[in-house]
Amino acid sequence: MNPGQKVGIWLRDEAAKLFLGLAGKRPVSRWIVIGDVMEGEQPPIGVWIHIEFIEERRPIKSGKIKHVRWFVKPGQSLIRWEYIISAQNLKNAEVPEDPRPDPGQYL
Repeated sequence: MNPGQKVGIWLRDEAAKLFLGLAGKRPVSRWIVIGDVMEGEQPPIGVWIHIEFIEERRPIKSGKIKHVRWFVKPGQSLIRWEYIISAQNLKNAEVPEDPRPDPGQYL
């Protein structure tokens, strides 16, 4: 990842909940961090991101997905490699579609 690069980083469910301080029983969701890779040398344990927002894709009873945006301050955060499922290059802050099945469904 290059400094200034716009990225979408898909996070593990438990990591996103820990990062946002969401305790208790909550359904499994999909999480994507949208932001820019920060300038400077990146540490070997993760990547520094200036977060624009985090989007949660939460399943609801009707079988649909509810999109919820979370904002963090300060937006500069280190995301550890073990918390990342995948990362995508983005041209803008538009959230990419997740090609995986909905949470709780299997291939």
